[in-house]
Amino acid sequence: MPEPEEGGRKVYTVAELTAGLKHVIESEFSGLWVEGEISNFKVYPSGHAYFTLKDEEAQIRSVMWKGMRQLLKFEPKDGDKVICRGRLSVYEKRGEYQLTVEAMEPAGLGALQMAFNRLKEKLTAEGLFGEKRKKALPYIAWSVGIITSPAGAVLRDMVRTIKRRFPGLRIVFAPVAVQGDGAKEQIAKAIADMNEYGKVDVIICGRGGGSLEDLWAFNEEIVARAIAGSKIPVVSAVGHETDFTIADFAADARASTPTAAAEIIAPERADVESTIEEFHRRLFVEMRDIVETRSQRLDDAANRLERGALLKTGRMRDKLSAAARHLMAVSPAAQLKNRRERLANAHQRLTGGLTRARDVSSARAAAALSRINAIRPENFVSSRRDALNRAFEKLGERLTASSSIKRKRLEVIAGKLDALSPLKALARGYSIVTSPDGKKIYTRAADLRPGDHVRIKMSDGETQATIRSAGGGKQEKLF
Repeated sequence: MPEPEEGGRKVYTVAELTAGLKHVIESEFSGLWVEGEISNFKVYPSGHAYFTLKDEEAQIRSVMWKGMRQLLKFEPKDGDKVICRGRLSVYEKRGEYQLTVEAMEPAGLGALQMAFNRLKEKLTAEGLFGEKRKKALPYIAWSVGIITSPAGAVLRDMVRTIKRRFPGLRIVFAPVAVQGDGAKEQIAKAIADMNEYGKVDVIICGRGGGSLEDLWAFNEEIVARAIAGSKIPVVSAVGHETDFTIADFAADARASTPTAAAEIIAPERADVESTIEEFHRRLFVEMRDIVETRSQRLDDAANRLERGALLKTGRMRDKLSAAARHLMAVSPAAQLKNRRERLANAHQRLTGGLTRARDVSSARAAAALSRINAIRPENFVSSRRDALNRAFEKLGERLTASSSIKRKRLEVIAGKLDALSPLKALARGYSIVTSPDGKKIYTRAADLRPGDHVRIKMSDGETQATIRSAGGGKQEKLF
């Protein structure tokens, strides 16, 4: 600052005055919560967002840097009423001050709920939730794909329920993270992988209960589109009965809980076997009735044919008798004998043809009945049951081996993390200096100013301190 001139005046340069104001404003107005309406919201190619926050009486320029904006659970737009947390900053070249926004949430409605409502409206308008595009679930899913976290009780409950209700069903498991960074991408990829694999009849995708934040991966657009685009029917099983997610609307069926999803997919085996037995009984009765009916028709036809042949033979005999009498009257006895022989031959051929026709029809009926008895459904069910049991035993062995390998990897990673822990350095006599709120870590003395308040973290606790002197180089006394 300049020295007082004659007459007691202090003369500031513009830069000095602006710098003084910047120091006062930025030091006094930090950690602010400001409510207002967004206008002129614009995101630049850099990813930074610039807008105006206003109310009925005033307005303030605001900026939200790319890193902070990417953490938002909703996309702000003009007209939104929001509550912002941030600090005032001064842009010295223009002599302007602005609000640097570090966090934002809708006023009166949670950010997550707003994002949920907007995405639901968008996908509903596209017809993604329409009943016409939903696929029917198979009566028996011989192969079930499960997409969930390998940790927790959800997977165990579903597998236990499927085993209890229909032992031998094949289970294909795709482990994913169900919350946190990367969860939505893992879930969407697992659904695509199941479709590419193509050897499952239905997919269960879900997790246990939790808060709206915990379930948020199943409210992401990428997951909803992956479910809707699946060629294999998908059952959504997220949270508890009262929890609804975007995935529930996109799925072909919704289960109130993961265990309920397993019950939907796997019917009681005893009920299925009873149904098969009933179908077999009905099939046998119907085929028996068909065979008996056709046999009766065949007998009736044979009887009609025999009566017709006899009648025809009688008529032929009458005609031949008349001819014979005529020949006896007008020709030698040799002609009469010839006519009688021809009549006897015709009668023999007619009787033989009738007998052969009856034998052929009886053989066909016996062959049809033999084929019906050969294709018994219980033989097919038994062979499939043995194959499914062998496949499930192999799956258990693979899951055990995979769990052992992952456990060993986890132990190695835990050891590395422990070795790199900053608490190790603190135990050797080092300390960490941060701002009072703990958000900024000071690594150089030059970053500190006289009068700054700091927090010092040591191996056995923390303490507060005030900087008396600071700057680069060796200091005689810092605190």
